[in-house]
Amino acid sequence: MLRASELGSSDPNRDEPPEGGSSGARPASVARNTFWSLAAEGMRLVSGLGTFLILVRVYEPRLFGIFVATTGVFAFAFPQASVGAGWLVLRRVASENWRPEEALSRAFGMVFLGGAVVGIGLVALRPLLLPEASLALFLGIGISEMILIGLVEVTLFAAQATEKLIAKAAVWTTFGVGRLVAALAIFLVLDEPDLSVWVGANILVSVVVLIIAQLLTVGRLVRPRWPLMLDIRQGIPFSVGFGADRLRNVSDTVMLVRFGFDTDAGLYSAARRLINVAQTPIIATQHATNARLFQAGSESVASCRRLAMRLTALAVLFGFAAMLAIALLGRPLVSLLSDSYRDVGQVMVWMSFLPMMLALETFAGMALTASGHHGRRVALNLLTGGVNVVLNLVLIPIHGWRGAVVATLTSSLVYSTGLWATLAWAVRKEASDHGIVDPLAALHPRGTGDRRLSPGRMGRIRGCLGGSRWPGGDSS
Repeated sequence: MLRASELGSSDPNRDEPPEGGSSGARPASVARNTFWSLAAEGMRLVSGLGTFLILVRVYEPRLFGIFVATTGVFAFAFPQASVGAGWLVLRRVASENWRPEEALSRAFGMVFLGGAVVGIGLVALRPLLLPEASLALFLGIGISEMILIGLVEVTLFAAQATEKLIAKAAVWTTFGVGRLVAALAIFLVLDEPDLSVWVGANILVSVVVLIIAQLLTVGRLVRPRWPLMLDIRQGIPFSVGFGADRLRNVSDTVMLVRFGFDTDAGLYSAARRLINVAQTPIIATQHATNARLFQAGSESVASCRRLAMRLTALAVLFGFAAMLAIALLGRPLVSLLSDSYRDVGQVMVWMSFLPMMLALETFAGMALTASGHHGRRVALNLLTGGVNVVLNLVLIPIHGWRGAVVATLTSSLVYSTGLWATLAWAVRKEASDHGIVDPLAALHPRGTGDRRLSPGRMGRIRGCLGGSRWPGGDSS
């Protein structure tokens, strides 16, 4: 457990970050980080695929669709409930030199408080949101997704920030293997288990993994601290933006269930999980380079965009390879499912462009966030989330899962186009801002130079003067 003296402050209620923390990212190569991140995501998704193949043999598409829709409700609500705690940890440790223990302690308090409040509210709204889901199922998934898995994800943001990607690989391997063993036990022991049995097993596995994640990342168990207004104020932009991003990913399944397409929801969710396996290299590259993007963003928007463009070029290659893999391996994978899922192959063909869409949007969005323009990313997220919901409302009642796929691809295209256009605008704005004279030039010992400020340096000066701590200048 952490003591106040170990956190670098005698006052646990202070509003300032600790001085003299770790340097954030270790000098590890991007290639090595990508390898460990790929290993983490690979083990997570391979074990998840095994778990998925077992679950679809235990539960029919209708029940599986209800389970995924319920999980999606809480997955969407988590960024709002935690007030962007994980991304706040990444920013504070990677670019503001916070100690990982201190950042996690604050973030854990945000997860517990927000998760309890929002979780109770969602349970109360269950008859309106998803009356098909039982109260026990809603409560169990709420505890698992909003609290336990949420705390694991926040802890792994600290692993990203300190570039301990090997710890992340170990955590997701343990989590995946634990869930796989639990699913296999349910399949072998019980004839017709209720969904609540699987949820209960998931809770037990999550508790064990949470303990392991903390020990591997910071070497101890972290004591949650009551969040301050500073934490909430800085975390709100992350919570709104990434909450809207998750809305695009979960609204389709929820609406399929609400419009009476329970079986379509199960088929759609099964295809989405198989597609996620093909997207593993893109996700791994993002997780391996998040800290580097924040560091580049603290220097300038232009340098951050250059890095994002290089990473996007690599991700596009991964996306093209994923499309080929779906075309070649989709049918053999579908053959492993039960007969009630035989139409999943057709859904996967429609979804085969999703990896390419993910490649085009991932690093442009992170470049905006890392360079101090997260507010504009939030606006784009809200816009495209709204487009996705409207398209789902129009298309799903007529076309079922096909309408959901069209809505997802369309909103993703709108989002990626907006991100790159906004990033280009930010670079042009930065170039025009170079007309600002460095106020420290007069104090320079060599005299006269009319030195100009980069946005990163301006951000640090504003922070010293009591302004925004956000690196990269413009915090809008």
